[in-house]
Amino acid sequence: MKIISIFLVLVAGTISAFTHADSDFSRSEIVQLVKEGKILSLEAMLAQYPEKEYGKLLDLEVEREHGKIIYEMEFLRDDGRVLEINVDASNGQLLKQELE
Repeated sequence: MKIISIFLVLVAGTISAFTHADSDFSRSEIVQLVKEGKILSLEAMLAQYPEKEYGKLLDLEVEREHGKIIYEMEFLRDDGRVLEINVDASNGQLLKQELE
């Protein structure tokens, strides 16, 4: 249920501690983009990439790449490996997936 509490923090106007300090966007910019419907919320993103299939969310960064806003997420899988995925923040489309 930790993920639900993270979403509630997003709704309240701040981004959770998952957002990395090197993000291309400030917390307030991310919140505004979600409110404007330009990017999906963390809750919507995690519904598309559930813990059962991807693992536990370790890190989340919001970046701009090639004119798109990207969610870069790292998941810890059950086998101990880290899965990094890049997702188009506007629609949830998987752009890149890499096991580290």
